[in-house]
Amino acid sequence: MSHHDTIVAVSSPPGRAARGLIRISGGDTLSILAQLSETQPSDRRVLTCRLLHDRLPALLAFFAGPRSYTGGDLAELHLPGNPALLDRILHQIIALGARLAEPGEFTFRAYLAGKLDLTQAEGISATIAATSDAQLRAASLLREGKLGELATQFVDEVGTSLALVEAGIDFTDQDDVVPITPAKLDANLTAIEANLDDLLLHSRSWGSLEALPRIVLVGPPSAGKSTLFNALLGRERAVISETPGTTRDLLAEPMAMKNQQGEMVEVMLIDIAGLDDPRSVLDHQMQDAAKIAIASADLILLIADDANGFVSNTSLPQSTPTLRVQTKADLRSVALDENQIDETTLHISAKTGLHLDRLRQLILTKLGERAVSISADMLALQPRHELALKQAQHDLATARALLSHQRNEPAIAQVELIAGAMRSALDHLAGLGGTLTPDDVIGRVFATFCIGK
Repeated sequence: MSHHDTIVAVSSPPGRAARGLIRISGGDTLSILAQLSETQPSDRRVLTCRLLHDRLPALLAFFAGPRSYTGGDLAELHLPGNPALLDRILHQIIALGARLAEPGEFTFRAYLAGKLDLTQAEGISATIAATSDAQLRAASLLREGKLGELATQFVDEVGTSLALVEAGIDFTDQDDVVPITPAKLDANLTAIEANLDDLLLHSRSWGSLEALPRIVLVGPPSAGKSTLFNALLGRERAVISETPGTTRDLLAEPMAMKNQQGEMVEVMLIDIAGLDDPRSVLDHQMQDAAKIAIASADLILLIADDANGFVSNTSLPQSTPTLRVQTKADLRSVALDENQIDETTLHISAKTGLHLDRLRQLILTKLGERAVSISADMLALQPRHELALKQAQHDLATARALLSHQRNEPAIAQVELIAGAMRSALDHLAGLGGTLTPDDVIGRVFATFCIGK
């Protein structure tokens, strides 16, 4: 793969849509556009044009390098979103001298051009793959460079201390070089290690976002499960009908709620087919899918109405918490008092909203701390990030252990071992953001001391 090639790809999702997007980037972008359309591109403007080959209308956006996403010339063609049409135009562009881009190559070029760091690139990938609001918020923090900023700060702090340590190795013959004392170095490393501890303490693993607690609605057909599912989500997601067996597939949607601390948290709400005796192969398959969902549930909402009783608890996992919910309270001839809740069953109306807020509160109470926060300021660390931070933490602890018996000494002993541990910590942190080369370390030494005057 040559980074000097002009690359092209369909950048819109697969399938039919009102609009499709083809992206081109590289040194031959302008010449290819000149052969595609008579319209002269204008930097950072969107123009209407017609493609020369078949007079197809399109929108053309052009971004001259280096002020573009990739750092090189970049163009976008907005076309009707027919997959066959997009494929045809794509092959025309390839015939004009571009090559098909490798997966992630546009963002890789942005990384090589210094437009974003590695964690920001991971944020873009995480945004594309996100399936919930929690994942989107966490991905946006990576994409905005939050982790990279923190890592750059750590690199700067460790690098400054390392420069002072290595000054004692490389410039011991200079009278005006006073290496850092063991006590001062220990204090510096202690502060950095405490900040790493705080970052890890107030972050969460990416795996927690991929494992939202699962709340499964369980009940007989036509008991109001899908109506309640839509009401809790706040939108029409499940098809509702009086005909039993309308829900055939398992529906899973992330649901956001506010806890007692005022924080937004997220769970996965799952609507399954009504549990009844199988009558056909299709019923048998959907019943199997329902049972698998129930077995993996973190909380079961047992749903019933006046015409359909509760499913027997003996068919449910005994270790899974349950909430009993009686639906369609608005259809009763005698209206329930607003505060009428018996000890075991919550009476609700998905149509009028009766006791829905109470149900949300009970769901959060049953789940405890398992609901996933979607706080805008909490970092979610992918395994690579968490490992790098913990390895840096270990290396700094190793350096401090070597200092433990010499804090009151005037000069550092075992200085090469201490510097090696600090350099290892620096390498791990630099993989998250910020770089510090050996030349940078020497530069900091010269900036700090009057060497060679």
